[in-house]
Amino acid sequence: MTDNYYNINETLTEILYKISQTHNAETDRINKRRVQGELFNVFDIVGLKAEEVRLHSALLAELLYPKGHHGVSSLFLKAFLRIIDEDEEFINCHHCSANIKERYIGVKTKTEGGRIDIIIEDGNHAIIIENKIYAPDQDNQLFRYYNYGRTKFPNGFKLIYLTLHGSDPSCGSLGNKKFDYQTISYDNEIINWLEQCSELAKDKDNARIIINQYRDLVKKLTAKDMDEKYIAQLKEITLAPNNVKAVGEILKMQDVWISEIQEKYIWQPLRDYARSNAMKYGKDDNSFWIYKQEWQYYGIIIDYDKGWYIGISWYNRPNRTSRIHIKHQKELSSLKEKPMPDWPYGWEYFDICDWSYSNTDKIVDGYVFEEIKTKIEDLLADIDSQNLRIP
Repeated sequence: MTDNYYNINETLTEILYKISQTHNAETDRINKRRVQGELFNVFDIVGLKAEEVRLHSALLAELLYPKGHHGVSSLFLKAFLRIIDEDEEFINCHHCSANIKERYIGVKTKTEGGRIDIIIEDGNHAIIIENKIYAPDQDNQLFRYYNYGRTKFPNGFKLIYLTLHGSDPSCGSLGNKKFDYQTISYDNEIINWLEQCSELAKDKDNARIIINQYRDLVKKLTAKDMDEKYIAQLKEITLAPNNVKAVGEILKMQDVWISEIQEKYIWQPLRDYARSNAMKYGKDDNSFWIYKQEWQYYGIIIDYDKGWYIGISWYNRPNRTSRIHIKHQKELSSLKEKPMPDWPYGWEYFDICDWSYSNTDKIVDGYVFEEIKTKIEDLLADIDSQNLRIP
C-alpha cells in the first residue's frame, strides 16, 4: 500500500466522522422542530404529496387562475410569466379560461388528443404545461400538445415541460420531432415562484399559509429543505483543501453505494419476506416482482420509471390468450390509479418515490421496506376479497 492510500484512508475516516457528528446535530434540530409542530404539513398528512393531478396540477392551476379563490387576481399569474421569461401581458387576464386543469383535447392519436395537465389561455395566446412529478412520459405526448397549441393558438403559445429537477422529455414524448418547448423545474422556477406568491399574498392569510405549506412540500420533494447552517457546515468539511480529493473518492462510489444500500435494506428483506410467505420472487435492473406459486404470468411488480411504483403486471409475458382481457380488468381499492392494459388492476406511486441519497434515513431505518410490504399485503388481501383469479 502506498503512503497516498493511507493518507486518503485517514482523511476519509476523519471526514465521515465530522459529517456524522454534523448529521446527528441536524437530526436533533429536526426532531426539536417536529416536537414544536413546525413540520406539520397538511399535504403530508392526507397523503397527497406525490399526486400529480389531485395536488400539484390542481394547486398550481388554482394559483395561476386570475379568478381563483386566492384573492390576488392576476398577480400570481403575472409572477409566473416573469419566471418563465414571458411578458406578463402575454395572457389577457380578463379573458383567461376557467378550464385550466386536465383539459380534454380529443381522442388520443399519434398526432393529437389526450389531456393537458394545465393550460392558461385567453383565446389568442396560451401557456400549456405538462406536469411530471414521477409519471413516465407517454408516446407522442408533448408532440400532441404542441400540435394542439399550433392549431388553436396561431397568435402564440408556449409549451412548458415541468419536472422536479428540470429533466428533458423523452424522444418518445417528442414523437422524435424537433419543436420549441421550455423545461422548468420545481426545485428552481416553482420554488422561486412560490416564494414570490407568498409575499404577494402577505395580507391573505389562508392563501399564504397554504402556499407556504406547499412550498415546504416542494422543497422536501426536491431535497431543498436542508437548513442553510447545516449546508454551510457540510460545505466547509467537504470543500476544505485537504479533503477535496478524499471526497472525490467517495463520490466515485455513489452509484455503487446506493445500489448496495437498496440491496441490503429493500431487496433482500423483500426476498426474505417472499420466502417466509411461500411466494416466488425475481429482480432485474428496474423491477422486483413477487407472486404466488400458482400465478404463471402475473405478479405484484415494483417498478421504476422516474419514480418507484407498484401494481399487478406480468413477470413472464403471457401469450395472447393468457393475457388479462380488458373485460376482466378490475379496479382494486388498494391501488390509486385506474387499470390500463399493462396494469389490469391499477397501479400507484409510492409516497416516497426517490429511493436514493435524499431518503437514506428512511431506507436504512426500514421505512421503505415496510411501506412496500404493507402495500403487498393490502394487494393480496384485496385479491382474496375479490376472488380474483390471477393467471
